[in-house]
Amino acid sequence: MTGDTAATALSLTHTAWPYVTAAGGLLILIAGLLALWCGRKWPAMSGRYERDDSPRPRRAPATPDPDRPEDLWKALDRGEDPTRDA
Repeated sequence: MTGDTAATALSLTHTAWPYVTAAGGLLILIAGLLALWCGRKWPAMSGRYERDDSPRPRRAPATPDPDRPEDLWKALDRGEDPTRDA
């Protein structure tokens, strides 16, 4: 024999965790449905964060001083590569 013959169906115990898990899943489902139903009424980002299609004027790239880390960061902010050879 390979099984446990002493085990019976009456000796099994049940916990509340399957019910807690089902209730949590139901709450997540309800929250998702509410988001779908009410989501279009929520405030959105304003247009001031949108970038227009007009070209931006380019400034002449300044040569950053490698001894000043803030110059390197400012060059990165301008979109320049401070590591390229000038």
